[in-house]
Amino acid sequence: MNFKFFLTLAFCIFTLSFVFITHSSGKIVERILVIINDDVITQSEFDDRVAKTREQLRLLYKYNDTILNEEIEKAKPQILETMIDEILFVQDAIKRNIQISDAQVQKEIEDIKKQFKTEKEFEDAMKAEGYTMESLRKEKKRSLLLQELIKQKFSSDLVIKDDEVKKFYRDNRDKFPTKNDTVKLKQILLKYNLTKEDKEKARSKAEDVLKQCKEGADFGEMALKYSDDPLSRANKGNIGYFIPGTGDFPEYEDIVTNLKLGEISDLIEMPDGFDIIKVTDVKRDGRIGLQRIYIAIQPDPSAEKATLEKADLVLNELKKGADFVQMVKKYSDDPITKEKDGDWMEVHIDNLSNEMQNAFNSLEVGEISKPIKSHQGIHIFKIVDRKELTEDEMEQIRRYLTDQRLQEKLEEYSKKLRETAYIAYPKSNASVN
Repeated sequence: MNFKFFLTLAFCIFTLSFVFITHSSGKIVERILVIINDDVITQSEFDDRVAKTREQLRLLYKYNDTILNEEIEKAKPQILETMIDEILFVQDAIKRNIQISDAQVQKEIEDIKKQFKTEKEFEDAMKAEGYTMESLRKEKKRSLLLQELIKQKFSSDLVIKDDEVKKFYRDNRDKFPTKNDTVKLKQILLKYNLTKEDKEKARSKAEDVLKQCKEGADFGEMALKYSDDPLSRANKGNIGYFIPGTGDFPEYEDIVTNLKLGEISDLIEMPDGFDIIKVTDVKRDGRIGLQRIYIAIQPDPSAEKATLEKADLVLNELKKGADFVQMVKKYSDDPITKEKDGDWMEVHIDNLSNEMQNAFNSLEVGEISKPIKSHQGIHIFKIVDRKELTEDEMEQIRRYLTDQRLQEKLEEYSKKLRETAYIAYPKSNASVN
């Protein structure tokens, strides 16, 4: 502690034993709440900050003064601590010889004036906010000083890369009100080597589910409980509308068109499982609403293991630089995508299984997934394209992450400055009123 500061501090402690600044006449003119090194926070400064905070929050609480006052009371200790931090930051900026010119301050004032049509409107607004020109200049100078301090001390720490923005979005997709992100994929599908016994087990299970449905069990609940198709299962079996003659569901065409509203199909045998279809709606334009329960043929554990081992070998070749399309032609067991060089579809992320969503979270365009299991077999996907965020959305998230990181840095900075600072709360001001 330097000698000048010691004398200043001793004088403050002596004269502030009653926690007031006084004129020589002894008349009370101000009350001190906190001493921070050579500076103080007075009651009027604190009250002014509380009043400004109240005005800023008034719209948020829809002018409900009862709730607003309760929140302000809760916030008062934090408001005071924030004011202490600001003083510590300004003191450190001065130590670092950061200079703010009168011209810089004047430019800030002029920028504010441009928001008003006349000088009088500006002056009226300034008074309404509780400012004089002198106090406004002082606040703007302090604000510029803090901005320059942050720029010099933290600018390199506040660079948020695109990868960080995308990761934040993918990790928090459920918190965003609208999600329009899609992913375009190529796939290699390695099907399980299914036996006759595997198929009969699945048929037996499917027949039991069908029997329960036809005896009156709720179809949607049965889909939730038994269906092996994760996409339709999550929607209680609903798969949307079928339009006869369009070729959308060729395997259902003849069966569905012969079903009446509310009727349930018999088992529909598929290459790797069994479908049960229910007609839930019939529109005047010919569209037919459908629900689906899909019972997959489950492979023997040894067959699943063998398919996974094969998938690992394929993935290793890809990692060594093998061309994905050539590997599709060589290994894929899906004839439809094989004819299209592995092109699967462009699909909304929310329409993929949780396992696929999690696998794609860390992948960028051109990258290849680990092997992913489904009822069809083992998939290896390549991300051909993905559409997630607009430029505006990217910038909004970037600003949020920048603010979050700045807050963390300022908290660390404050903690460090407080370790060597003299901060005193005069006893009679132990609580903020």
